[in-house]
Amino acid sequence: MQLLFSERQGREPVPVGGLPQGVMAVTVPVRRDGRGHVPRNRHGEPNIEVVDLIAEGPSNAYEPPTALDARELIFALDAGRRDWTTIVDYFGQARAEEAAIALVVSGGVILRCAVDEDLDLAQPLGWRRSHSWSLMHVDILHDLRGRPDPDPLRHELIKLMAPISNLDGERVLLESISPGSPLRVPTGTATQAGAWSVYEHALRAAIVWFPRKASGAENMTANDLAGRAFLDSKAWTPEREAAFANLIGRGFDQAVDKADTDLRLRGPLKWSLGSVAADASVALPWIALPAKGLRAAGNVECRAVGVLLVENADTFEKVCKVPGVPEEWLCVWGQGYSSDGMVHLLRDLDLPIAAWCDLDAHGVQIIHVLEGKLGRAIPSLGMDLDLWEKAPHRKNQKAKSVDGDKKLAARLAKSGPLTLRPLAAEIAKYGGSCEQQPIQEEVLPLLPQLLKGVLGGARRV
Repeated sequence: MQLLFSERQGREPVPVGGLPQGVMAVTVPVRRDGRGHVPRNRHGEPNIEVVDLIAEGPSNAYEPPTALDARELIFALDAGRRDWTTIVDYFGQARAEEAAIALVVSGGVILRCAVDEDLDLAQPLGWRRSHSWSLMHVDILHDLRGRPDPDPLRHELIKLMAPISNLDGERVLLESISPGSPLRVPTGTATQAGAWSVYEHALRAAIVWFPRKASGAENMTANDLAGRAFLDSKAWTPEREAAFANLIGRGFDQAVDKADTDLRLRGPLKWSLGSVAADASVALPWIALPAKGLRAAGNVECRAVGVLLVENADTFEKVCKVPGVPEEWLCVWGQGYSSDGMVHLLRDLDLPIAAWCDLDAHGVQIIHVLEGKLGRAIPSLGMDLDLWEKAPHRKNQKAKSVDGDKKLAARLAKSGPLTLRPLAAEIAKYGGSCEQQPIQEEVLPLLPQLLKGVLGGARRV
């Protein structure tokens, strides 16, 4: 099904008659408990009165149909939703359906239609702009509605970049463009942007960011940087974020303070937004991607055999360097208790999961909470009772903290993950806490073999 992670819940293919070529029909989900579900009648059978039409095959993040001109594309992009009457008024009765289907096939809109009693396609009801086009529509509309005179704009950017040595490469690229040339992203840009608007916004943000960073000032918020750098809006789109991160050579979350939760990843996962790509398989030592953006826009390709969560940041970086592990497993920094964004990603990927947490009550609790959120068991690594008994424990803990850990461990010894209950019982008796650093040398060399065991267990289940 060619839908983003955030659009899949509650959608299943429907064998509707009269479908145009290149289009498939899926159920329109009903919302319960914050999640989408397939609509069903009181007998538990699918209740299909309306369907959504989506592209039958894969589509690029933005590749508009050739049958639509710039003015018509502006109409499609300008509003998130259009009812069918408005669409017919704009395109005319004869062309409305042709234009709508072309936009569906290109991945631009999701067309909602009624179905009759025989489950044949009936009257279109309206369309919704797709998530991928919605997250890029600001830049696309900027380009479609016309650009300023190319030469003065390029000269302005060159002048602004001149005192910033970090941007010498981009400045040389712009200086090499012949006068009178249209606005095009120069070949070889570090931004990897495809649209001029994305490229220009990444440059303007870097022009503000580099001098501030050199001065030792604290990080700006994402909105503050946009307000200082962008001329027309404060909008950070996922494409702009990725292009800016590529240009400055660090994750967006490291460069600015922002509301979205970032996930640190290393492994066979690639997130593509138009021509801008973030590849977690080549990032050193890891890459940071926005949790909400990852689910809401672009295309995610993941070839991992499983996901390995690591609680400790230092251990996570070492795991990313173990030969054979990040080549096959998607390694994720857990940052303690899993955020909602991480839980959604794990649920969407639907891969085997293993976790390596600190040898203490909270390490066991982290896995216990995650199991509850995902509704399945999570095998643990490096959290054996033998390791806990011989590893050095954290010293100088306050009595109140130790008592609290013992009480938590006692509860987990009865209701926590089955394989970790013996460890929880020992912690409940004696207290104590062992972080991952002291046992890294014990676990890291065995990690590839331990992960193979996780896959073997998943296959047996």
